[in-house]
Amino acid sequence: PPLLSKPFPPHPPDLLPPPTITMTPEKMEYLIGDTVSVQCVAPVVKEKIQGFQFVGTSGWAVDVRTFRRTYVYRFNITGPKDGGAHLCTYTVLNRARRPVRSQESKSIVINVKDRPPQPALALKSSTNVTIEGQPLLFLCTAPAGDAERRFHFYKGKAEVISGAELTLGDTEAQLRVVETNRNHTDNFTCGYEEKTEGRWILSYRSRAVEILVKEAALPPRLGVDPPTGVVSEDYPLRLTCEASREDFPLRFRFYRNGLEIPPGQTGSKLSSAGNFSELFFPQSPRGFSGKFSCGVEEDAGGTWVPSPQSNGADVTVKGRSL
Repeated sequence: PPLLSKPFPPHPPDLLPPPTITMTPEKMEYLIGDTVSVQCVAPVVKEKIQGFQFVGTSGWAVDVRTFRRTYVYRFNITGPKDGGAHLCTYTVLNRARRPVRSQESKSIVINVKDRPPQPALALKSSTNVTIEGQPLLFLCTAPAGDAERRFHFYKGKAEVISGAELTLGDTEAQLRVVETNRNHTDNFTCGYEEKTEGRWILSYRSRAVEILVKEAALPPRLGVDPPTGVVSEDYPLRLTCEASREDFPLRFRFYRNGLEIPPGQTGSKLSSAGNFSELFFPQSPRGFSGKFSCGVEEDAGGTWVPSPQSNGADVTVKGRSL
């Protein structure tokens, strides 16, 4: 109900008798979505009726202008704020043509059944930051109960419908976003409806889980030492790989002719720090010429996501001169 725009002047004590207030339907407890009718009937007085005022102890008030002795005010129950004590008064014009308010009616108390309690939303991942193209799995768990329920998931204010798989249960539901994109960067929440007296009552929403989806990483940069890519066998060869970012835990891989070079092959030593890795051969193996490249994988919540491989670099290992 709207708030009262301006207060009414106090009425002289015991001057105007109180009105009669009734409420329909009469219920011990009202549900969210119920429509309530509050009727206020003024007694027969010589002054001319100017209107009615309806007040709720939860903080709302309504001023109705009418010349009738009876007025029915209807409103919908939207939550506990609509509960509490309710009363009404009426207003007349006195001989000085000033508005005078009557004594208050008796109070009628509305008990409102609150919404079902909020569920808990959990992300089945070790981090809230992921990379586009990866799936997301949410679990929404409601408190234990016997009522029939149906679950809903939300991204921001909008319900998640497309691009998602929903598995329903009595107390929990899973939402699987099959393939994320940058538009999935948002706050996710969930809620459920509970069937009460044949009506679906929506619960409070869960706490929000913030999701950040980052674009796929750029290819890493491969370095070769010596820079010419020509090295004599038994001479050192150094390959370096620099990732385009360091937003996630990284692991590096080096390749020769499309095949991964196993760690320790032909005495090589692999070392990594931050977004940089080095594969060092103290002695270049004979016949080790080929096209070399490197790749980076990022740990996005327990899933290793590879970036595109670097550009290839040709390395020629020359035999020893006699």
